[in-house]
Amino acid sequence: MHCSLPSEHSRLRLLAEWCLCFVMVVVIFRTWYLEGMVIPVKVGGGSMAPTLLGPHRDVICADCGYRFLCGTDVDPVSEMAACPNCGYAENDLYLRPDLDGDRVLVHKTIFRLRRPHRWEVVAFRRPSRADRVLVKRVVGLPGESVQVRGGDVYIDGQVQRKDLAHQRTLAVLVHDAGNQPIFEPLPPPRWRFGPESQWGSNGGRFAHTATGEEGSFDWLVYHHWRRVAGAAPGGPDPPVVESPVTDLCAYNQWQSRRDEDVNIVTDLMLSMRLVETRGQGLLVLRATDGRDEFDVRLDPVRGRYEILQNGRPVPAAIGRIPAWDGELWIEFSLFDQQLLLAFNGETRVQWPYDPAPTLPQPTAQPLAIGAQGLGVLIRELRVYRDVYYTHPPFAGKGAGLDQPCALGEHEYYVLGDNSPISEDSRTWPEGPAVPGCLLVGKPLFVHFPAKRVQIGSWVFQVPDPTRIRYIR
Repeated sequence: MHCSLPSEHSRLRLLAEWCLCFVMVVVIFRTWYLEGMVIPVKVGGGSMAPTLLGPHRDVICADCGYRFLCGTDVDPVSEMAACPNCGYAENDLYLRPDLDGDRVLVHKTIFRLRRPHRWEVVAFRRPSRADRVLVKRVVGLPGESVQVRGGDVYIDGQVQRKDLAHQRTLAVLVHDAGNQPIFEPLPPPRWRFGPESQWGSNGGRFAHTATGEEGSFDWLVYHHWRRVAGAAPGGPDPPVVESPVTDLCAYNQWQSRRDEDVNIVTDLMLSMRLVETRGQGLLVLRATDGRDEFDVRLDPVRGRYEILQNGRPVPAAIGRIPAWDGELWIEFSLFDQQLLLAFNGETRVQWPYDPAPTLPQPTAQPLAIGAQGLGVLIRELRVYRDVYYTHPPFAGKGAGLDQPCALGEHEYYVLGDNSPISEDSRTWPEGPAVPGCLLVGKPLFVHFPAKRVQIGSWVFQVPDPTRIRYIR
């Protein structure tokens, strides 16, 4: 096959096409950016972390290797940082460089075409601080009655439930089994099994040997604990104390909270990859919110699942496990008084329930995985918690905490994702509502997440392409 070289005429035409494309890009950029359809906003605080980051430091735990972020927008910055995954408390923050807050592009015109949706991130101006652009998440819409209680958002007296996408966005990591501590003395494992168990673990992977027996279930149980500051190895005080999951946030290392201001969180998510099954039998995922106990029973041979609440079948919660080749990603959560089950990112069950009319009994062992005769291999086993909207000590006027807040026809109620430090509709002295006329637009994506690069004695902050992200 013969291919002729491009002629002078074709080269000139190609050059003209490239010039035309360049002019069009410049015109579009000027229209959208310079003339105000898209505006840049720099995040100055951590009230929306981890969705949006203010000035912070990027830390890698010296013990388990888990990477986490600590806000530095409030002085003084702590000298040491505790790892949220393993509890190791001697990560030196002063060895980590300061990084700038995220820079966000905000689409200004979208709310001229439609209203914001619940759980959507918005940019706006406060009536008392019109010189500043703030970014929060909408939870209350015009004409609604809003109340924040028990960590959840209630609209017109009904708890508001999030879909899978928003659960992922707001979920806070509690434990990643893939990051194991290495310093002696080792703390006890979070996931434990009995001495006669067929479970085993190695490097964050968990395997159960197929037995073919249909007897009792063999349980792998999650134990949540916190490390005790100052406990000496071999001393009278235990190095860890088991306790329920709380709303303490690793990003807020500078914040000192009294024990009575720390909230127990029972809205948890179990995420894992089922890599392999062998033989016949059942695999059960168990979770409790302190009142009710839920079991997801999986039968890989028959390709079926069913869900039980307190030992009784949940209506319409029986179905088929999707065909899977190599691995099955499972997400199972009890967020917002709702059971959610998803396979490979697709929601199969989203079942609201009313909690049992008993006093909650939070436990340090809220999750378990049981095998009955079945051989399994599990990896990427993680535990998350839902965001817990706190009751700040200094609430604003009509803040929607002790009493519901009624919104006007064009008013919105907004909250920050990092609730313990966020100034939002709960705390503003002028009142909780954001008038629709003060909405600036919708933050689209983070276009400048910073990282530091050192060349000799020169230090630069440059964009980190791995963390450029769309904002949900």
